[in-house]
Amino acid sequence: MYPRLFQFGPFTLPTYGACLAIGMVAALFLVLRTARRLRIEPESMWNLSMLVVFSALLGSKLLLIVANWRDFLHYPLLMLSLSIPLSRSALLGGFFLALLAGLFYLRAKKMPLLRSLDAAAPALALADVFANLGAFAAGSDYGAPTALPWGVVYRNPWAAYWSGTPLGIRLHPTQLYACLVEILLCVFLLWLLPRQRQDGEGIGAWLFLYGLARFGIEFFRGDVDFTIFHKTLSMQQGITIVMVIAGALLWLERGASHRQEAPHQQESDVL
Repeated sequence: MYPRLFQFGPFTLPTYGACLAIGMVAALFLVLRTARRLRIEPESMWNLSMLVVFSALLGSKLLLIVANWRDFLHYPLLMLSLSIPLSRSALLGGFFLALLAGLFYLRAKKMPLLRSLDAAAPALALADVFANLGAFAAGSDYGAPTALPWGVVYRNPWAAYWSGTPLGIRLHPTQLYACLVEILLCVFLLWLLPRQRQDGEGIGAWLFLYGLARFGIEFFRGDVDFTIFHKTLSMQQGITIVMVIAGALLWLERGASHRQEAPHQQESDVL
């Protein structure tokens, strides 16, 4: 793969960091458009997005440094850069810090929670597309061994050092599987946006559909290190189950609201 886009003397542009940066910028501009579509103040949505991005990076980097403090002492600038693929635990730490910061801002600014999440859903999918492309280039989140013709072989030693990626073995390109799913979801969510009948439909669709897809992709992962339910499921699959349930509850509430509106609509037609 190509963990580095190019190198000019001591300056190196890592593919992983470049993909993350492009994904963040693209997601920020997309969320401004979706916010306007849902009648949310763009400035508030921009501030919320910047706070969430900064909190996610800060939380994930702090956990990465704590878990690899010896490497941080030797390579502080490298560890603080976006070039290092983040571990699963570091990503979870960043997610929880971003969630807390986002909820605090939403409450402080009295922004509509579900509608704001609906505006963010397509941007989340778009950002994850680039994150998965960066992970694919770096060898992070690698797949299990396979004999399929589209399997990928890593040979760069940095992939083995930072992510433990097996070298010289054909692996499932699980990062590209997730990338394809998120592309389709981003297009679907943008199509759904002007057709929503109530708040929560967009984020509910993303939680449910991506949770289902990610649950299946996890069976092809080769770097599973945390398991639950007597080692039958990965930790990521446990999280996706929660996502699917949350998304289903949002859409069940949508169906209930429509059923309640139907009798009132019939009465008004009779009158």
